[in-house]
Amino acid sequence: MSKEITEPSDLFDDNGVLIQDGWARKPIVRYNREKVRAKWHRLKEWDNYVVNHPDYNFSVTIADVGYMGLVTFEVMDYKEQKVYVGGLQKFFTKGTWNLPTSSQQGDIEFHNEMFDLTIKKLADQREISFDFPTFSEKGLKGSLVLYQDPSKDSIVKVNRYKKKKLFYYSDKIMWMPVEGTVFFGDKAYKFSPENCYCRLDWGRGVWPYKINWYWGGASGKTVDGHEIWFSHGHSYEDPALHDKNMVGYDGRGHKLGPIKFHVPEDPMDPWQFTSEDGRFEMTLKPIFHHQSGMNFVIFNSKSVIAYGYYSGNVILDDGTKVQVENVLGHAEAIKWRW
Repeated sequence: MSKEITEPSDLFDDNGVLIQDGWARKPIVRYNREKVRAKWHRLKEWDNYVVNHPDYNFSVTIADVGYMGLVTFEVMDYKEQKVYVGGLQKFFTKGTWNLPTSSQQGDIEFHNEMFDLTIKKLADQREISFDFPTFSEKGLKGSLVLYQDPSKDSIVKVNRYKKKKLFYYSDKIMWMPVEGTVFFGDKAYKFSPENCYCRLDWGRGVWPYKINWYWGGASGKTVDGHEIWFSHGHSYEDPALHDKNMVGYDGRGHKLGPIKFHVPEDPMDPWQFTSEDGRFEMTLKPIFHHQSGMNFVIFNSKSVIAYGYYSGNVILDDGTKVQVENVLGHAEAIKWRW
């Protein structure tokens, strides 16, 4: 298990080398982007919001990966077993979108002939509003409030690669109850903080050209009513590499060791997750899955994501065994060439 980062610092020194790496409960490392030592096509930055309801989800992703900038809206209807996707692709943005250098500060705004999108970060909440009249020929608009208690932990990770110019800095905020409505054509997808949660995958990095990973997570309540979320993941090659493994219990993060994904041939079959130390033993029973990809010759991706219900057990730092039944979440297997 990597070491815990407890002291604030810049991410890089004056030579563009990571000052410290490991994991943290809060994003206390400052992303001093001006010290990145990489060409424009290597730096990748994104904010990915996914809002879950038992019957559907909504997501918006803003990414500048050098080769291109992407703003993607998605609506997934689990009952219809359909996914609707639309947005903007702009080639050779070269990092000029200047996404926020912190997961805890900074707003994002896009206003163009296709859509309007505003994401505001306030002290204890985030507000997402959008209007996309031509989305999937039906139109998409909405307003959502994501409640984020700043005292609660998230899983923050700084990865150091063998090559000094390569790094990954991420903050995965899994516990944000959601309130609001997304209107898609004549349908109103309503979200209530009692049973709907948003996760933010905030990532900044210069990765190897070829990289593959697993990641999963969920948010909800335990059998006896406590708040729980978890994030787990690793590279394809090594469960101990690039781990994002933590369980949040009533706001406090408990770091977990390596967790292995057992991915079924059919993504709608149960996904199994096991740990070397026995602290995380889970099964995800999918209710929907989505496969996607891009192919721009030197820049391409392939992914499979399953959405469903986690059940199993997790053991906290003090040895307490927590039972989880039917907590809504996801699991993914991703391949990138970028």
